[in-house]
Amino acid sequence: MKKRTVKILKVIAIVLVVLGVIYAIAVSVSSAKLRRAYTELKKDGRPMESADVIPPKVPDTENAALLYESAALLLKAQPAVGENLLEDLGDLSDKFIKESLDSDKLTEFKQLIGLDVVTQALSIVEQGTRRDSCRFDLDYDDGLNMLLLNLSGMRNFTRILCAKAYLEAKNGNPDTAWDMLTTQLKFADALRTEPVLVSKIVRMAMIRLSCETITKLCEIAPPNAQQSSDIQNLLKDLDDIRPLIHSIDAERLLIGEWVFNLTKDEMYKANLQVNDRGDTGLLPKLIIFGITFKPLFLADHAAYLRFMHDGTRFLERPYSPEQGEILENGVQKKRYIVTRILTPAIFRVKEIHCQMTAQLRIIQAGLALLKHKQTEGTFPATLEALKLQNINDPFFDGPLSYKTEGQDFVLYSVGPDQKDNNGSPRQKKQKEDWDIVWNFSNKP
Repeated sequence: MKKRTVKILKVIAIVLVVLGVIYAIAVSVSSAKLRRAYTELKKDGRPMESADVIPPKVPDTENAALLYESAALLLKAQPAVGENLLEDLGDLSDKFIKESLDSDKLTEFKQLIGLDVVTQALSIVEQGTRRDSCRFDLDYDDGLNMLLLNLSGMRNFTRILCAKAYLEAKNGNPDTAWDMLTTQLKFADALRTEPVLVSKIVRMAMIRLSCETITKLCEIAPPNAQQSSDIQNLLKDLDDIRPLIHSIDAERLLIGEWVFNLTKDEMYKANLQVNDRGDTGLLPKLIIFGITFKPLFLADHAAYLRFMHDGTRFLERPYSPEQGEILENGVQKKRYIVTRILTPAIFRVKEIHCQMTAQLRIIQAGLALLKHKQTEGTFPATLEALKLQNINDPFFDGPLSYKTEGQDFVLYSVGPDQKDNNGSPRQKKQKEDWDIVWNFSNKP
């Protein structure tokens, strides 16, 4: 009996030693992968510390964010039918721009946007656009728990400014309308230096709404030469990809590294906070334990860094659905749970940026076409006659498409499907076979 026990113990000891060696080897291999991932990032000149991506603090007297926040608080403090005046007017403004308000709601919109307190708030926003810096007071050490309360106000003020400009144009006040639109373009760029990716997505949405509003104003009262020049100057570098690339680096350092440096207990608590639920028992703890098993966790961390590194390179390259699919599938096919949870949809982000870029270039070319017609009496035969520096379609290697139809023109990008659909604009919920179009009509 004793001999059998001794034999069993020896077998167990051998198994434990073998498992220990396997574990040590697995940790060593995963650690090597992680070190190589860090080395490649550093070699490529990517930021390596949180301090490298967080915008520097600015004096209060130079910080536009303080004025934007005070304007938002002013409207939120007003009595309203819904959540608050800022939200209510933002929703109505969005529907007004899309021309989807019934008569009662249109009357309500005009009453609200004409309130003195709204005029005061918009004046505060305009003052903010004259400041050189904008830095919101965010807690960048909070990782996934970081609150971005400023974004709702930024989005709603964008809608209100655009709607106000459109209303002024419809009321026969084109100069006021274009002044308001100029303010909106400056305001739309306020989130340029904010490093969080979702802020960049909101910024792109703000810019795109500005572009849509410009097309509406042009059909009512095109800008004069000075207004057109001012707008062109504001538009010219809004398509810069560098702020977006910076946000991917920031996502890696402020979110990814924050998660991968949590202890098991901290990760479990963070999981509860993110999912907004209480302790659900043993299973979530076992899942967290499995995720944080050191060899797998180190390999997961390395996979995350490689994906984010590849993501910055992908953003720098021309639009390619094929390359985007390769990038996205590279994570989905691997069994790295944290990486799959944390990695943003970079191809989709790239697509949104290219759509914004297409709109910006269409607007720039369209304004130049209108200016040419004002001076020459007719639209040019080709876009080359405008001598613009960059009117390439971001979705393929070639210029934007352009054709005239009497006193009108059609200017378009082929869009994400990379197919020329002859300037067919997107219909509601249409997934493909559409172009990004400015169909300018000179009809009243």
